[in-house]
Amino acid sequence: MFVGAAAALALFSGVAQADAGASVYQKNCMACHQANGQGMAAVFPPLAGNSNIVDKPAYVAETIIKGKSGKITVDGADYNGMMPPMGYMSDADIAAVVNYVNEKFAGGNKTVTAEEVKAVR
Repeated sequence: MFVGAAAALALFSGVAQADAGASVYQKNCMACHQANGQGMAAVFPPLAGNSNIVDKPAYVAETIIKGKSGKITVDGADYNGMMPPMGYMSDADIAAVVNYVNEKFAGGNKTVTAEEVKAVR
């Protein structure tokens, strides 16, 4: 089956972004949220199956950029920690990791672009 150039480019872009998202996650998120996105009980909230973040890419981008502190409840479990702001990351890297987390861990399908991340700043 022949895939047109536009379709091939879109497929490649999706693969490239998934790889970029995985790389950004490994460098910036994995230490706390763990390789499998399960977090650490009572310390770092899970990303996997987290109903607070599924298909909420703007919320996740804002959390990455501005950080988060104080009590949050994730699917019945309370967390009261602090995520440092990571606004030093590029808009493209934030978009890539938000999309990776939403698809791989939260089970969502909404995406965010670098331009949309820039608007959240």
